[in-house]
Amino acid sequence: MTQPLSRRERKKRETRQALLEAALALFREKGYDAATVEEITARADVAKGTFFNYFPSKEALLGELTAWQLAQLREAVDVARGAPASPVARIRLLMRLLRERMRHDWRLYQRAFASRWGRSSPHHQARNPIAALLADLVREAQAVGEIRADVEAELVGDLILMAHIRRLAVSFHRGEEPPPDDGGQVMEVLMEGLAGPSWTEK
Repeated sequence: MTQPLSRRERKKRETRQALLEAALALFREKGYDAATVEEITARADVAKGTFFNYFPSKEALLGELTAWQLAQLREAVDVARGAPASPVARIRLLMRLLRERMRHDWRLYQRAFASRWGRSSPHHQARNPIAALLADLVREAQAVGEIRADVEAELVGDLILMAHIRRLAVSFHRGEEPPPDDGGQVMEVLMEGLAGPSWTEK
């Protein structure tokens, strides 16, 4: 049985959450570069020094912020797991939500992409949580025959992820707003190869 959090631990979580929410609001309002640590802590109603108890830098906060948003997507997919939705249907849901989130905050993700691939830092070393979730969903789909089982789940997940975000990444690189969602077409093309002949019979 999970032990309840102490008052101190609850306060730490609340402060961290307040900093993330304040940062997201300011990044949306002013842009990542223009928003300062002082403004973030003021918006969160904490002392400036408190920021560095949770994040070593603004860049580190950006990494945590995107991870937090991706965790929200995982929660949405986990809820769908309890509904009568197939693994492939949940993969479709995940990729649609991811594209919507990235299009909504495209300038923020543009910066996150540049930060992630532009350098190597400790908080970038962990495997992408969305890629890990996709691999889990692919294994479920393989177990029920929706995706061919002779291909490594991690490889399939990476193919799905990269196919969906390719056009988004190109837009980020060009500094352009991402194109309208074409994720459905991407999934159709991928699934014809990943599922094998049985896909066309569904």
